[in-house]
Amino acid sequence: MAVLVVAGVVSGWGTGEAAAEPSPAGTLYVNHDGVCSDTATGSASMPFCTVQAAADAMVPGQTVRVESPDGLPYVESVTLTRSGTKDAPITFTGAALVPEGSPAVLTPKGSAPALTLEAVHDVRIQSLGIGYASADAVAVTGSTGVTLDRLSFRRPVPSADGTGTAVSVDGASSDVTVSRNRVPDGYAYGVQAQPGASQFTVTTNVVTDPRRGGIVLTGTSGAAVTSNTVITPCATGISLEGTSRGTVENNVVASAGAKQTDSCPAPTAPLYSVSAASADQVTGDYNVAANGVGAFARPRPECAWAGTPYTTAASLHDATGQGAHDIDGLNVPTATAPPEHSALIDSADADAPGELTTDVDGSPLVDDPLVDDTGTGTGPTAHPDRGAVERQDSITVPGDDMPSPSRGVAPFVTSVKTDDATTSWGKSIATYSVDFGDGSAPVTQAPGAPITHTYTTPGVYAPAITVTDADGSSRTVRSAAVDAGTATPPAASLSGALVTTADGQVDAGDASFTVAQPADAWEVAYRVLTFGDGDHESLADGPQKIEHQYPAAGSYTATLTQTDLLGRTTTAKVTVHAADAFLPITAQYDAERTIPAHGVLKLSAATVHADSDGVDAARLQVVTSGAKARGILTLYTDGTTRPGTSTVGFEPGRTVSNEATVKVAPTGAIDLYNGSSGPVTVNVATLGLQSHAQFGRTYHPATPIRLLDTRGATGGHTGAVTGGHSVTLTVSGAHGVPADANAVVLNVVATATKGSGSLTVSPAGTVNSGVSGPYWTTGQTASAQIVVPMVPLINGKVVLRNNSKSSAHLVADVVGWYGPTASGTTFRPVSPVRILNTRTGTGGRTAKLGAHATLRLKVTGAHGVPANAVSAVDLNLTVPSPTGSGYLVAYADGTTRPDVHSADYTSGHPAAGAALVKVGADGEIDLYNAGSTAVDVDIDLLGDYSLNTVG
Repeated sequence: MAVLVVAGVVSGWGTGEAAAEPSPAGTLYVNHDGVCSDTATGSASMPFCTVQAAADAMVPGQTVRVESPDGLPYVESVTLTRSGTKDAPITFTGAALVPEGSPAVLTPKGSAPALTLEAVHDVRIQSLGIGYASADAVAVTGSTGVTLDRLSFRRPVPSADGTGTAVSVDGASSDVTVSRNRVPDGYAYGVQAQPGASQFTVTTNVVTDPRRGGIVLTGTSGAAVTSNTVITPCATGISLEGTSRGTVENNVVASAGAKQTDSCPAPTAPLYSVSAASADQVTGDYNVAANGVGAFARPRPECAWAGTPYTTAASLHDATGQGAHDIDGLNVPTATAPPEHSALIDSADADAPGELTTDVDGSPLVDDPLVDDTGTGTGPTAHPDRGAVERQDSITVPGDDMPSPSRGVAPFVTSVKTDDATTSWGKSIATYSVDFGDGSAPVTQAPGAPITHTYTTPGVYAPAITVTDADGSSRTVRSAAVDAGTATPPAASLSGALVTTADGQVDAGDASFTVAQPADAWEVAYRVLTFGDGDHESLADGPQKIEHQYPAAGSYTATLTQTDLLGRTTTAKVTVHAADAFLPITAQYDAERTIPAHGVLKLSAATVHADSDGVDAARLQVVTSGAKARGILTLYTDGTTRPGTSTVGFEPGRTVSNEATVKVAPTGAIDLYNGSSGPVTVNVATLGLQSHAQFGRTYHPATPIRLLDTRGATGGHTGAVTGGHSVTLTVSGAHGVPADANAVVLNVVATATKGSGSLTVSPAGTVNSGVSGPYWTTGQTASAQIVVPMVPLINGKVVLRNNSKSSAHLVADVVGWYGPTASGTTFRPVSPVRILNTRTGTGGRTAKLGAHATLRLKVTGAHGVPANAVSAVDLNLTVPSPTGSGYLVAYADGTTRPDVHSADYTSGHPAAGAALVKVGADGEIDLYNAGSTAVDVDIDLLGDYSLNTVG
């Protein structure tokens, strides 16, 4: 940030008072942005941290530079007690006020003024921002030879009722100049002098909306109130009270419509006021009382002179002889430059005491050739306008007078045209000056040849072009940024992860993306992240974390596209395997219906509990009974074509059960098709849901572990289980199943059955929440794979109850579990598809599976199952027409065959069995026929469990 370092004229910002430029050794620095120390010497490399530290250290001839590159204010109330000399004043300066620039700001701490000058002399304060104070903002007490120039006072937010004075000078002070300051709304008084002050000059200031008075001098001798602009709807703009002596010239005081309130005490007060005791010692002329005209006229006096109000300039002059050249009948709503042809232009007294060479913004006082000169005097500069803001020549700088090219790979050369700026006054252009914004010195030259420059260092720069006419009017324009890029664009970086809870539950369709801050981040123009499902998000600057919920399970490619300032793009991609997490449901039968021959039963989403967020599939148990003919039952997604798969085979005189995972999207409903020539009764229970938009559990397939075998001593129970009796087994917290498992997958077998019956598996301590296991007839060996929701889990135990009237031996193996562990696998349902049919050759085999033979089947890389990272597949095994008895064993290829029953069959009776089968490292499963006869086998694929990855 550029900062003024001289006490007088610098680039047109001075008051016309010449002063020597201090040497670098005579400069103290204040900068709280970075390394600083209040006990150091205030050098550029080790500046003071606070303004007060510099105020306490400075000596005559020194300048204090107050810098604030971080834009943060100095929150402190500073008291200056050190003085300069006439030949070696001391100076406080902030950042140079340039178009769109901001000074360093001093904000008061507590109720004390931001700055107090206490018994000092030969001091200049310039180009500082002053924060709002509840009391006075700048206080001058007992001081002489003080100049307060180009201070920018801050408006309180919200605006207060006016409790402080922007600049207060006490009666013991003299030779004080208050010049070119801006005082906004919110102060009680703009500038105020107490009785006894002398040689007080108030010139070229803007005071807006003072609550009790704009410029108020009381008992002040040698006063000069010159070329100020006061917009004052609620109080008198300029007042000389008590016994004051001096001049009031070239000022503009404007009214504005307002109603009387606590914060607007005097909306009908005169614009100017000179007390009776001062009337014979004050002269006023060339002032403007802008009290409105026509519909904008306000009912208030323009001036109160010696206590008498006057409503027009003519009546004031006729009665007092004052204001011979005053102007009224104008509407001046704002403190801006007068419009072209205004009566304010070139109509002031150039010889007025305190008249400066520049206006409040540092612009020169110039002659407007379009307006006849009606002012007087030669002064420092002839032809000044009235008020604090000078009308300037309007300079037009064409849009192509900007650095061209404006972007490139550093180093690159750019140039600025200097031959086509024009002015509204027809003045010739004197100079072009270009500050290229990279720290190099500005280049100034007469119009003509382009100004060229080489940007050697990559960066973003803000060039400023200043065009000045022959009279000194100038215009500074800032081009769009110049972008000097690096040789290669910044690399894009994108990573992702699943969204999990603290206890490990996962929302398997919700991905959290991390976009790192790239190297050379300044060079990035914008970034867009597309999620691969049609949605996208524009990203802000800096490192980002973005969470996105995918609309369905599936694979998506998220792409970060990063575009730099030169239009070059880089990308980064991650693949998101959105899937489903398992939500266990306490098993209760949800529907019992009879389906007519070749009929379809539709179960609504609400019936099977699939009407919550993001549910894609339901795990159901179906029990068939009362069949009038042999047939198959097929479960499938409502609204889709019925697949050529089967869920359970049934026949008259037998009750049969099986589990299946059924895809429910898009409607949430499920259809059950009766593929027989007679009706059949079905009883349906929901055991769990698979959702991509809820926090749920992941699946962990296990190498089967035997929990119970009553034929031996495994599980602590020896001997057949009597009909109507139960066996309690510890499952979770043992056998590799964690204590917080929410559901377990068991293979259960009933054998050596002495009568017909069934098995129920329930979490210990629950009522009416069991899962029906296999049903059997006398002497039949029956098996089932069942998912047992452990909700609630009591001591990690399950109960197996023999519902028969006769005894049976029971066998149970754990083959997997669901739990709140993010390292498990998640589910992706598929539309049911037959992947093996030994009768038709589907799956690559056209012969029965022989007795004690093993078939290898590839289950990954097809039918929607990923090629890798698959831990298990959800299958239904069917033996459609066995001619002997036996059972099938499905297990991971490359592993030792376990002694589990995946599907038991008996001669002449179709059999089906659900199987969550662990997949071998090669993506294959093995199917072993443990029977003594060859059998045909159908395998239907319902979905897969895979590592849910983002990467």
